[in-house]
Amino acid sequence: MKRKGEKMKNDIIRFIPMGGQAEMGKSMYCFEINEKIFIIDSGFRFPDSDKLGVDVIIPSFTYLEERLDKIVAIIITHGHDDAMAALPYLLQSVNVPVYAPNLTADLIEQMIDRFQRHNRVKLHLDLHRVKRNASIDIAGVPIEFFPVTHSIPGSVGVALWTDKGYLVYSGEFIIDFGAPEGFRCDIQKMMEIGKKGVLALLVESSSAKHEGYTSPNHKLTNRIDHIFEDSNERIIISSYAQNVFRTKEIIELTKKYKRQIVFYGRDKYDNTNSLLRIGKKSKEPIIDVPAQLLGKKEYIGQAQYDSNYVILLSGSPRHIYHDICDIIDGGDELLKLRKGDTFIVASPVLPGTEKIANKAHNGLYKTDAHIHLLKNKDLFSMHASEEDIKVIIQIFKPKYYIPMKGEYQHLIFNQQIAEEMGIDKEHIIILDNGESIAFKNGELIPGRETFEIEDVMIDGIGIGDVGEKVIDDRIQLANDGVVIVGLTISRETKDIIAQTDCQTRGFVYLKDSEYVIKHIIEICENVVAKLKEDPQLEIAEIRAMMKDQSMKYIIKETGKKPVFIGVVVEI
Repeated sequence: MKRKGEKMKNDIIRFIPMGGQAEMGKSMYCFEINEKIFIIDSGFRFPDSDKLGVDVIIPSFTYLEERLDKIVAIIITHGHDDAMAALPYLLQSVNVPVYAPNLTADLIEQMIDRFQRHNRVKLHLDLHRVKRNASIDIAGVPIEFFPVTHSIPGSVGVALWTDKGYLVYSGEFIIDFGAPEGFRCDIQKMMEIGKKGVLALLVESSSAKHEGYTSPNHKLTNRIDHIFEDSNERIIISSYAQNVFRTKEIIELTKKYKRQIVFYGRDKYDNTNSLLRIGKKSKEPIIDVPAQLLGKKEYIGQAQYDSNYVILLSGSPRHIYHDICDIIDGGDELLKLRKGDTFIVASPVLPGTEKIANKAHNGLYKTDAHIHLLKNKDLFSMHASEEDIKVIIQIFKPKYYIPMKGEYQHLIFNQQIAEEMGIDKEHIIILDNGESIAFKNGELIPGRETFEIEDVMIDGIGIGDVGEKVIDDRIQLANDGVVIVGLTISRETKDIIAQTDCQTRGFVYLKDSEYVIKHIIEICENVVAKLKEDPQLEIAEIRAMMKDQSMKYIIKETGKKPVFIGVVVEI
């Protein structure tokens, strides 16, 4: 059957991942068909623990900024931060229509509104809502959407038509035929795409090392039903706000055991709170909680009321463990842990949160509550395992296969699965961020072009103004503290005319190390005295000499390398 767009023969196709390769999160992939660029997903990732003070990391957009006239659309596949949270930053550079399924579009609107108010900027959002199984045309290129099952409803995969078959982006998915409405995949739509031919299939990799199917290992109900049954007091359960599938399971268990649920998301912008607000305006809400099932937040702590409560502590991966620690330490005015409580940790540890998660776990076990800790191996995230990947390969039968979304070892596991499914090893392409490949006449063009796509660190409202030097200084401050020496001299005579001040933080215990401070002061005063001998010396040179000589002494005497700041004031 002839399709719109098939009249264009010998399409020139390029593909470049901007983020998501050999890392967890920060998904961003660019497809170019006849010099029309489609951006699929635009997410962030959390920084490693050594990136002190950095909130999130996004891709640099230089590659796109140099090709603005070619970009025709941004497509967001689902409402998770790793797929959409870099969009506000991208829209500051790229002004093109954004396409997203309905629920994801709602979350995008909320995110953009919040970003504009917080950062005091005005963004242009041209948002197009599409059905999960839509067939649309963007800039002359036929695009197919197909529903997939993921931890947030409304998730989709995307297929872009070329004259040699589809380029299929799987999105994030599992095979679970028992998924509730809103989460269900559409195998029939996928098979229709597969029958028309698939030039290249891109499949996520983060859980590729898991044998079997992800389902039913992703289901929380099987793990905690008996805990609900055995508990006679209130239940507190932590769960990531973005895992809406899990939230629905908790609601169903609350209903089953005739309890009441309290949504205790401390961040009003987390997904659970957002979806509850959206649900109130929707005819068919994703999260629908009958009034009789809702407990009252203000009754928490009153035994006659909340002994029958299920308190859902929801939040982002970055903040939920901080919230737990705050509750343990008594820093939450409303929610205090008490004897008889059951605390279920259903928020498996994610990369970048290991340290704070471990602190929270240890703190919980020191309380009188009954603790049930669900580890990553017990509760799978809703990402494709080995058999899920095999099913998707069998459906689409691609000519070329590109593992995506995951650390490098995950990409290799995914490659091995594709080889088992009979895909020629020469047709399996492992790419890093910034590596561009091209197809012509349905064949991969030999060689790769590489573009530098750096990580951009976001610190507060600062975008990219935190570089490695700043991070090194923060690490130095954290490890060895700071030493600040201030001198006041006469502009005319160059004599020191006030008592030299030396302040330290996180360096040494002054009571035991007064001699160190005294000697640092002596070194700096001797350096400043050189101004009398040579008035042509610049103050900047004097400060550099103060730092150089003081640091040599400090390292020799203490073995520490604090940040040193020398201040010389002329009066």
